[in-house]
Amino acid sequence: MTRRRLLLSLILIGYLVITLAYGAINPLFEAPDEHWHFFTAEAIARNGRLPVVEEPPDEWLGQEAAQPPLYYLLGAALIAPIDTEGARDAIWLNPYAWIGDASALANVNRIVHTPAEAWPWQGYALAAHLLRVLSTLLGLGTLLAIYASGRRLWPASTTRPLLATALVAFLPQFNFVHASVSNDPLITFLCSLGLYQLIGLWREPPGVLDKRAVGRLVLLGVTVGMAALSKNAGVLLLVYSLGFLAVLALRERRPRLIWQAALAVGGPAVLIAGWLWARNQSLYGDWTATNRFIAIAGGDRGYTLWQVLGESHGLSLSLVAVFGWFNLRAPQWVYLSWLAIVVLALLGALSCFLSSRGESRGAGEQGSRGKEHVGQSRHSPPLPSSPAPPRSDHLLALLLAGWVILVYAGLATFMMRTEAAQGRLLFPAILPAALGVAWGLAGWGDCMPRGLGAINRRLSPLLALLALATTIYCLLFIIQPAYQPPGVVNALPDDVRRVLPELTDRGQGLTLLGARVETETARPGDVVWLTLYWRADDVVADAPEFIVELYGRDVERIANLHSYHGRGLYPATLWPQGAIIADRFAVRIEPEAEAPVLGRIFARVNGGAPGIEVATVKITPHTPPPAPDAWLAEIGDHIALVATNITPAEARPGQIVYVEARWYVPRGTPQRDYTTLIHLGQPDRPPLSTGDSPPLGGDYPTRAWSNGETIDDRYELVIPADLAAGRYPIWIGMYDPASGTRLPVTVEGELQPNGVYLAGWLDVTCGPQDIGCDE
Repeated sequence: MTRRRLLLSLILIGYLVITLAYGAINPLFEAPDEHWHFFTAEAIARNGRLPVVEEPPDEWLGQEAAQPPLYYLLGAALIAPIDTEGARDAIWLNPYAWIGDASALANVNRIVHTPAEAWPWQGYALAAHLLRVLSTLLGLGTLLAIYASGRRLWPASTTRPLLATALVAFLPQFNFVHASVSNDPLITFLCSLGLYQLIGLWREPPGVLDKRAVGRLVLLGVTVGMAALSKNAGVLLLVYSLGFLAVLALRERRPRLIWQAALAVGGPAVLIAGWLWARNQSLYGDWTATNRFIAIAGGDRGYTLWQVLGESHGLSLSLVAVFGWFNLRAPQWVYLSWLAIVVLALLGALSCFLSSRGESRGAGEQGSRGKEHVGQSRHSPPLPSSPAPPRSDHLLALLLAGWVILVYAGLATFMMRTEAAQGRLLFPAILPAALGVAWGLAGWGDCMPRGLGAINRRLSPLLALLALATTIYCLLFIIQPAYQPPGVVNALPDDVRRVLPELTDRGQGLTLLGARVETETARPGDVVWLTLYWRADDVVADAPEFIVELYGRDVERIANLHSYHGRGLYPATLWPQGAIIADRFAVRIEPEAEAPVLGRIFARVNGGAPGIEVATVKITPHTPPPAPDAWLAEIGDHIALVATNITPAEARPGQIVYVEARWYVPRGTPQRDYTTLIHLGQPDRPPLSTGDSPPLGGDYPTRAWSNGETIDDRYELVIPADLAAGRYPIWIGMYDPASGTRLPVTVEGELQPNGVYLAGWLDVTCGPQDIGCDE
């Protein structure tokens, strides 16, 4: 076996192992529209006929009933011997799934997965996995088409065809899509096969369109017809193939052969797919059935091209690595790695372009000088030839780029009507895209200065290994953990906050034993992780839903989760009886939540007992007040009063006055919850009015304050309606509400009498309407 074949075999085996692992690890139907694709094939296998879109549409077929049927026909033939009776009843759709939201912290699963999916596979699970293997094998065909096309383009090159194949083989999104039940692998393969055939026709010597080549053109027509029978992108392949052959005929200066080629290719394509177009026109009034697809998907959204372009970022991400139902993303380094590959390819391509232009000018000058040496010997050494490709190859490159543009234009047109910013829909153009990237990367060796060119010997294998690392990471560290249900523990850990025995029964047959918060401090917009420990003492008949709510200032809900247990993956009906379930999940704090606040977390079972507080979490502002250099007074051992302000400074009887205070924790941490004292009048006499309140109305008690923290607060003081006009002092301090003991107040080390500090003065004035106010 040659080195080239050995490397190709390793790439293909690596693809098969990884993609089959994707199919085994990613739970069934956790890919876009996968259960609809499956049930469309299953319906054909069960009923022996193509489905028809009816009103209302079949919820288990979705818009796939309006799709071209070749993939489903092949799938139906594959799974026909398998008993899939009762599959619709066995599959449990998750009503709380967060589809299309990559910020989802729970309910990423579209399906609640039951033991029916476990190994050894049987029934519908076996059928679905067989269809996944079919998709994987179709991807193998695509890789072979990419490699063979590279060999036709660069017969003397080992690196370029292998690199193009490896980059696609280890593209995470390619592995994911080709490990799912979907018609995308079939259209991708057939488009790649068609392009391989077109490249072969282009690379043939003149006369390729003669009658002796009719057989090859007919085979191309069969490929195009099968593509049109797989997905509507096949119609684009038909249009593109006819245009490609027209350019080929014009290159050979034989335009009359355009019609011969069009008939040889278009005839078989229409014979294969024409019946479907006629059927669609008869049933739906649209020969592509796109109108039914759009209607089932939610109707025409009427986007402009500018709005479609605004979705380009999401489209590019999903071309690399977006999993689940568009709700699982890879870490940023994965996207940056693939961006680096593309950027390196563009730089290499630019270098080759500039190099070819320079050498073309040099060749022209050499030709002029050659006239002066007409006597040069026939046996003289030839002049160095330019590495630039012939003009026909430049034209071929433009034609292949035109296919990429045509596929994107078709997708953009579709996106104007419905949500479809999905990178997998660009896979029909993956062959020329991969070859273009490989050619650009090879430019580092062919066209760069000698020092940089030496990098290419190491660059290609390093980039292939980088691609391999991204897809393995996505499988093992993104997809697998996302669908991992919670575990069973033998006993509660020591650091768990236990629920009082009289409160453990939460209804619906569930007992809540305790809670543990992993996120002790957070900010608005942050994620709070916690674990609730549950037990089902009896068999649970109906899956209960649990609700977790996080409350902030003024008992405003600032985060919540309504779900089945186990982040939607492990409803209580699946639990072992009497086992303790450690249900770990997260909630996201609203970005607009007021802070600071000590958030209170409540948990309950929907339809069961009222919620109980299970934990607290400290929430601090993104930009807290600055730490002061000095302060007015120290209150107790841990708290300092930095500043006070009274607004308004002049008030009438019955009016509300606000006392603003800034607190600081210069050392240690307060161990108790203190109440702020706000008194109007002389400190050694009963107060004329009080505004005592825990800091921030009790929403941020002092035991939550930390060393070095600054807190702004405001208190209300109501001026008595019968208070005489005059100038009155307002005092501030703190006390322990349990004992009523005031904290000592010191100013520059001196203890202040009565445990208070003068916050400021208030002028009380009287008006004609102030009854009882003595001027």
